[in-house]
Amino acid sequence: MILTVDTGNVVRKGADSFIGINLNYIRDEDANRPKARPLVDALKQLNGRWLRYPGGEKSDFYSWAQPPYDKPSAQSIGEYADYPGARMDFDAYMKVVQSTAAEPYVVVGYDSLKRTGVTKEDWIKSAAGLVRYANIVRKYNVRYWEVGNENWHNGTATPTEMAGIVREFSEAMKAVDPSIMVGSSGSDKKWWSAFLPAAAPHLDFVSLSLYNCYNWKSYTYFPQNLRSDTIAQVHEALESIERFAPPADRARLKVVVAETNSKDYTDNWKDKNNLGHALVVFDTFGRLMKEGKVQAAMLWTTRWINDAEATQCQWYALDKDNGVLPVGMGIELWGRFILPEMIQVRGEKESIVAYACRSSDEKRVTLWLLNASTSATSTVEVRLNSSTTFTGIKAFRFGGNSPDDEAPALQAVSAPLLKDQTIPSVVCGPISITILQIE
Repeated sequence: MILTVDTGNVVRKGADSFIGINLNYIRDEDANRPKARPLVDALKQLNGRWLRYPGGEKSDFYSWAQPPYDKPSAQSIGEYADYPGARMDFDAYMKVVQSTAAEPYVVVGYDSLKRTGVTKEDWIKSAAGLVRYANIVRKYNVRYWEVGNENWHNGTATPTEMAGIVREFSEAMKAVDPSIMVGSSGSDKKWWSAFLPAAAPHLDFVSLSLYNCYNWKSYTYFPQNLRSDTIAQVHEALESIERFAPPADRARLKVVVAETNSKDYTDNWKDKNNLGHALVVFDTFGRLMKEGKVQAAMLWTTRWINDAEATQCQWYALDKDNGVLPVGMGIELWGRFILPEMIQVRGEKESIVAYACRSSDEKRVTLWLLNASTSATSTVEVRLNSSTTFTGIKAFRFGGNSPDDEAPALQAVSAPLLKDQTIPSVVCGPISITILQIE
């Protein structure tokens, strides 16, 4: 197999500021694991550039402060009030953001009165109060704000009703700070077709949750269907913007993948924290990065509720000591090696998927070679189509014994030969990612 890396063909600028992760304000506070390394150290290792707070559905059962909304006092309501843990309040979250130089992304809660016991009017007052506190009082300059979590879910509202609710939120929040970017979620074409005509003028982006392994049954679906569209839901959202949003709003609207993970919601492919899930997570982020109108994508999640289950559940990027678990490696493999500009790779076939990034001056390139096969080793010739003359390589391999391996490892390996802008032979073992740093 011959792969050509076109360093002059830039697919995305700002690739190194694309990937992020959801936090869990209920469980992420360092006080909940006093013997662990600090959360900030773990996030720096992952190098995710966006931090979504306070999390997913829990955002709709979260009170950031009490009226008159002048001081954070994180409280959980509804069923989430029963979960143990010292809560991470808004100032503590922003301290994490500042310590990691990440982009803050805040979900302001909204769900029905029936589900939460909170009126729409009070949700809007809380949201506007948080914008005021964050950007006027504390000068945090939080730019990205999502109204509610997965509003298409749990009977929150119809898409038409939600469009009106989003308008009210957006107007109230932008009255406080007109510079902010406001987004809201959707699920499929049926939702977008009813939601976007009225909502789009009041939005700057739309968000969605991408769980793209429905009914896969096992990891083997991945190598057997490697060229299938595993981000079809994103393509549907992009197409819906062009079809259903008013023409004046289409060009400026972006998509944010607020949550993603390799979950099979039929539970046929068990949600273990293992190499197979890590490889799919890694590949999903690579595919999303190629989409120019996708603003960002964030892994679900640092952790769920019970640290004791972390090594056995894919809802944990981090373990009880804030060590990085296999699913977390799905973003660390990007964060550790990524460069500012994603570039084109041509010639993929068989079980190999390839991604590449370069430095802005074109003097450094990172190449990732994912071999999805469970059994076959592939040998790849890499040709570097570049005006830069490259002279050195460092090589790393991430892999394990099987897709079910719960302790895959990333390690340095012997670098392949580089001669005359060609790497004649890169041996890619099964179920692995080979990373080449080329200078």
